[in-house]
Amino acid sequence: MLIAGASAWLSVTVYGAKTGNGSSDGTREKARYYYMEAVRRQVDGNNAAAFELYKKAYGIDPSYTEAESAYGGLRLTIAADTFQTPEMLLGSLELMRPFIDKYTGDYFEQTYYAYLAAHLDTLKEAIRVYERADSLFPSKTATLANLSEAYMAHHDLASAIGALDRYERVEGKSAPVSLRKITYFIQAQDTLGALREARELAEYSPREPRFMILRGNVYDALAMPDSALTCYLQAERIAPESGPAKLALAGYYKEHGDSVNFDKKTYEALLSEDFDLTQKADLLAQYLQRIISDKSDTSRGDHLFDVLSKQYPHEPQVLDLAARYSAAKGNMADAIEQIGYAIDLKADQKDYWAQLMSYQMVDDKPAEAIKTFDRAATHITPDEDLLLMLTQAGAMAKDYDRAEDAFNKLLGGLDTRLNITDSLPDRSIAAKMTFEDLNKTSSLFTMLGDLYYTRKMIPQAFVAYENALKFIPDNAMALNNYAYFMSEERGDLDRALQMSSQAIQIEPDNYTFLDTYAWIQFLKGNLEEALKYQMSAVEKAEAAEDISAELYSHLGDILFNSARPDEALDAWKKAAELNPEDALLKKKIKAKMYFPKE
Repeated sequence: MLIAGASAWLSVTVYGAKTGNGSSDGTREKARYYYMEAVRRQVDGNNAAAFELYKKAYGIDPSYTEAESAYGGLRLTIAADTFQTPEMLLGSLELMRPFIDKYTGDYFEQTYYAYLAAHLDTLKEAIRVYERADSLFPSKTATLANLSEAYMAHHDLASAIGALDRYERVEGKSAPVSLRKITYFIQAQDTLGALREARELAEYSPREPRFMILRGNVYDALAMPDSALTCYLQAERIAPESGPAKLALAGYYKEHGDSVNFDKKTYEALLSEDFDLTQKADLLAQYLQRIISDKSDTSRGDHLFDVLSKQYPHEPQVLDLAARYSAAKGNMADAIEQIGYAIDLKADQKDYWAQLMSYQMVDDKPAEAIKTFDRAATHITPDEDLLLMLTQAGAMAKDYDRAEDAFNKLLGGLDTRLNITDSLPDRSIAAKMTFEDLNKTSSLFTMLGDLYYTRKMIPQAFVAYENALKFIPDNAMALNNYAYFMSEERGDLDRALQMSSQAIQIEPDNYTFLDTYAWIQFLKGNLEEALKYQMSAVEKAEAAEDISAELYSHLGDILFNSARPDEALDAWKKAAELNPEDALLKKKIKAKMYFPKE
C-alpha cells in the first residue's frame, strides 16, 4: 500500500543532537549539518533535496535517531512517486521507530507515526503507539477516534466501540460519533448493535430531526424500508420545514420508484432555507443528471430548475448549472449563451471558459473556441487544461500554428528542454520526471503525432510517436495509432504488428485496437487471423453502440478477400449508410469488388 498525500501530515521537528550513543562528536556534528540542511530544504518545500540530505545524515551516523526518523518518514511521504515495494515501505517505518520510542512526549510525532503504521496495515504497531499516546495525553480525544479505527481494522469491535464510548464521555454524544459506531456495527454484521445505537441517539435528543433521519438511514441500510420511512416521516413531523428531512424522503421515494413524491420532496427541499446555494445546486444537478441518464421527460427538470433560477436569478453558479443542463439536452446554443452570462459575472472562473470552449467545439465552431481562449487569457492565466483544449480547437479549425504553439507551451511547462520538433536522443529527461508527468508528456506527444499525421507530415508524426513511447513504452494509444498509420504508409508491417499486439494486450476489449491489429494482419496476408479479430472488433463496437464506417469497411475488405463476397457486400453497405460520401465504398458496392486504397 502506498501513502497518498502523507506530506500533509509531516512535521519537521528539530531536536538537539546528543553524543554518547555510539557516535563520535565529529561524526555527529557532520551528520547534524546535513540534517539541519535537510530540515531547511523541507521547510522550503524541496522534498527531493531534503530526502537526499536526510539519507546522507543517516548514512554518516546511523545512531542519530532524529535523522533516521526523518529519512524514514520522508521515504514514506514520497512513496507515491518512487515505486517502493511494501517491504521497502515497512522498512521506512522501521527507521522511524527508535525515534518514536525515544521521544514519547511529542504527541504529534507519536500520532503521525501511528497513522502511517495503520495505513501500512501494521495495525498492532499502530495500536501500540496510539494506546501509549492516549495514556500520556488523555485530554486529546482525537487519539481515541484514530485508535477506534485501528481497533476496527484489526477486527476488534469491542475495543473500537470502547474507545468511542470514552470519547463521548469527554466530548458528549454526537451524530458523527454515533454514525461511526453504527458503521462499525454494520461492518461487523451486528444488526442489533447498529439499531440500538441509532435508537439511543434519537432518544438522546428527541426534537432533533437529523438524529431521526440517521435512524432511518440505518433501517434503510439494513433493508428495513417500512421502518426507514416511518423515521423520515417522524423527522418531518418534528421539523416540518426541515430540508434534510425532505431530502431524506426524496431519496426514499426515488429508491422505491415513486416519481411523484420524489419530485414533490425535491421541490420542497429546493425551497428550504436549510440549504445554501451550493447545496441546492448539487441537489438539482443530481436530479437533472438522473433525468438525462434515464431519458425522462425533461419538463420535470425544467420546472425544478425554474424554482432555483427564481431564487437566485443572477448567480453564476446557477447559470453554470443551466448551461450544463442545456448541453446535456443537446441544446448547445442555449448552453453557450448561459455560460456566457456566467462569465460576464465571474470572468476569473477558469471552468466557465473551459465549458464555453467545449460547447463551441461540440457545436462545430472551433474558430470561436480559439477566440474564447484569447479572451480568457486577458482575465486568467491559461492552465494546461485550457491549452489542451486550444490544441483540439486548433486542429479542428485547421489553425495548425495555434495548435502547435499550444503543444509547445504544454511540453515546456513539463520540462523546458522539451519541444515539438526534436527527437529525444535518450530517456535522460524522463528519468527525472514523476510518473504523472511521464504520462502527461507521453499523451501530449501522442496527440501531436495524430495532429501531424492529419497534416500529412508523416516523418514528424512518427518522431512524435517515438517520443511518446520513450516516456511511456506501454502507452496503448501511441502504440495503436503509430502501428495503424505505419501500416497505412506501408512501412515496417512487422514492427506495426508488434506494436498493435502490445496495445491489445494492454486493452484487449478496445475495438479500435482490435481493428488495427486485424487490418495489419490483412495487409500481411494473414486472412484467417484478420477476420477473427475484425469480427470481434465489430461485435464489441456494436454492443457499445459505437460502430463506425471504417470498422464495417475493413470487415468487408477482409471478407471479400476470404472468398465471402456476399457478406462483404453487406458489410460495405452498412459502412456506406454511416459514411455515404465515401467514393471508394461506392465503387466497391457498385462493382461488387474489392479495391485497395490508392
